[in-house]
Amino acid sequence: MADKSKIGVKLPTYLLEVERVKSRELMAAIGDDNPIYLNKSKAEAEGYPDTPCPPTYITMAFQEFTGAYLEIFKMLDVPLERVLHGEEEYEYIGEIFPGDVLHCQMTCESIVEKKTRSGSLDLITLQTIFTNQKDQTVLKARSLIIERL
Repeated sequence: MADKSKIGVKLPTYLLEVERVKSRELMAAIGDDNPIYLNKSKAEAEGYPDTPCPPTYITMAFQEFTGAYLEIFKMLDVPLERVLHGEEEYEYIGEIFPGDVLHCQMTCESIVEKKTRSGSLDLITLQTIFTNQKDQTVLKARSLIIERL
């Protein structure tokens, strides 16, 4: 059972460097050929200073810092074998471009116990704030993690 006394705990900030090649790999993987995400001159023609990161880029980024999830599960006393991913939500506040260095701060926002017909669950909400090198918040991500009890 997740340690409810840890609600509000923050992990140390970790860094994520936004890479152009990762954006291109994502676009190829999902079969999206939108030139704004692939070609800098096309992006500039549309008013962007560079190719913006595709909206789902940050999902790949979460794979890069999986260690943050493992660390917060350990802090919350949640065994990995009981973890299910419930949902992911992104609120884009600003643009993210190749070369940006994002400072990522994950917080345990809430832990709610829920009774179901098949047993009890803890619903753990984690929020990660992404701030760029200009100290601008560009993204808020919210993850719902389910711990089977």
